[in-house]
Amino acid sequence: MTQGIVFPLVQNIALVFTIFYLHDLTRATMTWGSQRLLMGLVIGVGSGFISLIPVQLQADLIIDLNPIVLSLVGLFFSGATAILSLATLAIFNYWTADPFTISLIVPYAIALAVGMFWRLQRKRILADFNWFEMLLMSLIVQVLYLLSLYGLAWGRVQLTVTLSMLVMPFLMLFSTLLALSLSRNNEKERDIQAKLQEDILFRDQFDKGNIGIAISSVDKRWIRVNPYVCKMLCFTEAELLNRDWTTLTHPDDSQIDAKQYQSLIDGDIEQYELDKRYLTKNGDIVPVHLTVTCRRVAGKADLVIATLMDMTSLQQAEKLRLDKQEQLELVLNSSELGLWDWDIAAHRIERNAKCTEMLGCDSDSLERNDRLWFEQIEQQDKPAVIRALRAHLKGDTDHYHAEYRLQTFNGGIRWIHDSGKVVSFDKDGRPTRMCGVHGDITETKRAQESMRLAASVYNNSSEAMSVMDDTGRVITVNQAFCEITGFCNDNIIGQHISALKSGRNGRGFYKRMAVLLRQCQRWQGEIWIRNRNGEEQVVWLTINSIPSEERENNRWVALFSDITDKKNSEQLIWQQANYDALTGLPNRRMLLDSLNSEIKRTDRAANHFALLFLDLDGFKEVNDTLGHDIGDLLLVEAAERLKLCVRETDIVARLGGDEFTVVLTGISNAKSVDRVANKILKTLADPYMLVDETTYVSASIGITLYPDDAHTTESLLKNADQAMYAAKDMGRNRFNYFTPSMQESAKYRMRLIQDLRQAVAAQEFEVYYQPIVDLTNLAVYKAEALIRWHHPERGTVSPAEFIPVAEDTGLIIEIGNWVFEQSAKQAAAWLEQHGQGIQISINKSPIQFRDEGADFSEWMKVLSDLKLTGNGVCIEITEGLLLDASMGVSEKLLSYRDAGIQVSLDDFGTGYSSLAYLKKFDIDYLKIDQSFTRNLTSDDNDVTLCEAIIVMAHKLGMKVIAEGVETQEQCDILRQAGCDYGQGYLFSRPLPEQDFEQKYLVQDSVLQAK
Repeated sequence: MTQGIVFPLVQNIALVFTIFYLHDLTRATMTWGSQRLLMGLVIGVGSGFISLIPVQLQADLIIDLNPIVLSLVGLFFSGATAILSLATLAIFNYWTADPFTISLIVPYAIALAVGMFWRLQRKRILADFNWFEMLLMSLIVQVLYLLSLYGLAWGRVQLTVTLSMLVMPFLMLFSTLLALSLSRNNEKERDIQAKLQEDILFRDQFDKGNIGIAISSVDKRWIRVNPYVCKMLCFTEAELLNRDWTTLTHPDDSQIDAKQYQSLIDGDIEQYELDKRYLTKNGDIVPVHLTVTCRRVAGKADLVIATLMDMTSLQQAEKLRLDKQEQLELVLNSSELGLWDWDIAAHRIERNAKCTEMLGCDSDSLERNDRLWFEQIEQQDKPAVIRALRAHLKGDTDHYHAEYRLQTFNGGIRWIHDSGKVVSFDKDGRPTRMCGVHGDITETKRAQESMRLAASVYNNSSEAMSVMDDTGRVITVNQAFCEITGFCNDNIIGQHISALKSGRNGRGFYKRMAVLLRQCQRWQGEIWIRNRNGEEQVVWLTINSIPSEERENNRWVALFSDITDKKNSEQLIWQQANYDALTGLPNRRMLLDSLNSEIKRTDRAANHFALLFLDLDGFKEVNDTLGHDIGDLLLVEAAERLKLCVRETDIVARLGGDEFTVVLTGISNAKSVDRVANKILKTLADPYMLVDETTYVSASIGITLYPDDAHTTESLLKNADQAMYAAKDMGRNRFNYFTPSMQESAKYRMRLIQDLRQAVAAQEFEVYYQPIVDLTNLAVYKAEALIRWHHPERGTVSPAEFIPVAEDTGLIIEIGNWVFEQSAKQAAAWLEQHGQGIQISINKSPIQFRDEGADFSEWMKVLSDLKLTGNGVCIEITEGLLLDASMGVSEKLLSYRDAGIQVSLDDFGTGYSSLAYLKKFDIDYLKIDQSFTRNLTSDDNDVTLCEAIIVMAHKLGMKVIAEGVETQEQCDILRQAGCDYGQGYLFSRPLPEQDFEQKYLVQDSVLQAK
């Protein structure tokens, strides 16, 4: 029985594969229509033979492969082939005359329909058919086949259905394998067809194309070239194949071509294009547009493919076009006319380049917006333009004419004469095209306007005008001439212009004027004239010659204006530019001019002069306390006193602020300079009665001598300035001569500034801490942070030396921020390590206080990051800040109070403040200056002052810290006076952080533990 099953099954399968093999065979050898007809018949007959060779398990039980075959036919073959196959099978089944076989046509049709439906859904794209989709379709075919069999009224159908269900997995697998095979065949066939088409296209393009194609090896030798390349380079193919393309490349193009080629071979680029020149066999040059790519095998360049487009004809055509365009543009441009061509139906207007030049815009703007020209016409002129245009379009006028103003994009106005004519009409007589020109008549309009203006200006000008003949006789004058000179037309016309002659112009003046007029035909300058009343006036006169082609002799036009007021104004301007508006003294500009002149005069006379640089001591305090109005009065009074101290030949100037200079000219010895300097000091030190206030100032004077100390104005001023600061440092209200050591001091200061700028980054600073002792129990809860600078070359630099420099340069802000950050970190560290808080007092310079906005937020962020309360630090300020209302001291101190930071007033008693000021501000501690405590004894008046300060401070809610406590006696006196804290060498010098910690935190902790 097994043999009865296997043999027919093999026959059936072989027959199926034979059918599909014939399909592949005929596809390659027959036309498409014949192949469809033949395959329809073959599949139909083959399916019939499958029915004749049944796979019979037992009587009336068979396996039917036709549903599989027909579903695959519907899927992979054309609709015509599928329908022809089914029709042939139906005829074959009718021929058998077996009713059951005939009834199977319906299930077969269903299987065929499933395949065709599947083909339709995939849009005939079957190359990517996969296993899952094959199995799904075969399952659907088998299920529909079984369902259709159940509907047939044949006894053996039930058995066939049952058997089919048993062998369904085999049938599904068989159909899947067969379908995949067909799918792969389709894919191969498609690839073959595509490659065949590409080969055909390439061969056709290579041999017949109108572009050169060349294939070369990587070493640049041509392997194959098409006829176009041979024709273009005038070589035969054999001649080119014996060359590499570099030998035919123009030498000037070789380098860039080789560079691009190497990048292509290295794989840096996929292809490149360039315009290059080849040399033909005849030696001619052929311009070529080259496109080069390559084929790669295993990542390496194998073949190089290049396309060559001969650009000769294109370049010639372009040159011809440009030549014609240039000729046309030359004609149009020489006409100075803008041409326009209006396509009325399309609403498009074309204009030439002259139009864009007139409008002052680029051509793209005019092309994008056809209405741009009309939009730029002056609004008042548009109605007349529209009326003229409409009249012509209606046929009322032969030509269109309009004049209007055009607003250009250059910001100007051009007058345009617009003319045109309709040149074409449609079949109904409506205009379709109109052409015309824009003429720029701006210059014509200007000439007309100029003539009108000239007449108007001549008659209405405020300048006097007169026209004279070549002999100087007056031909005509305008109204201004009559008003300035007092002459009228009747008594000046026909007279000689010398009627205005004045004797104040100097001997020979008129002769020189006449010579210049003959040589230059023009003269201009100031001149005195005498009017009809005999009064003399200074005028600014311009005389010009008017040449005439009609007359032999020229005429002359004279224009003049009375400049008396102008001269007065110029004098005022000069006064303001060279003299100080407040004091009336020469200003810096005038001083520099005077110094330069004095240097030249002194050099000629082999003499000397002295430059004194003065700065008023205490002027700022007067300004701050009494106001700027009082300060200005003081400056005026000081200037008057200075002028009384010197000779008329000497120079007194104000540089600005409270700085003055005095130049003592023609000095013979230093004694005379000393005498004047002492006189100035004494005079300026006298009291000033200003309104209801009496105030005092002094002066610090720096003196330098010429030519002993310097030879330039800049050096003299610098020397005197340095000497003045030296006088201030020596105690003020004195004078000091410049010495070379001052220059060295200035250089040292500059080096110090440079080193200061690097000190923070180089970590050259260190913070020392001096304890502030509670005088009631000698406990230490506070310390003052004091900066020390360990210079790598100079050693330890005193704060008294570098802090003023840091304040002058603004570096104090960076240094102060660093000190605050280090001190805050130290306070937080001690609190964490020892559980004992040390409030650290940190000095804040007035310079820092002025820039408080930035510092305050940064300092608060530091405290926040360290989790340190504001009570952990105390800010020390100087009493001078309390006098500077401009800094908003009260508001800033209130900000510290809100943040929990205490404020200490340092060096109290050394300035101008008083306890009356203190009640206005939020101050927590008042520090008595060490000048009070250094020499404090029991019978000293300083004791009384200290007691008064302490009592008043306590009344105002402040605690008192005494600085400079050096002896036990001083400590006892201060304790008895009620002083709260003491600070000085009696308790400790300023200590480094580790020493302070060891002495006041570690040892105290040990003692407390004991």
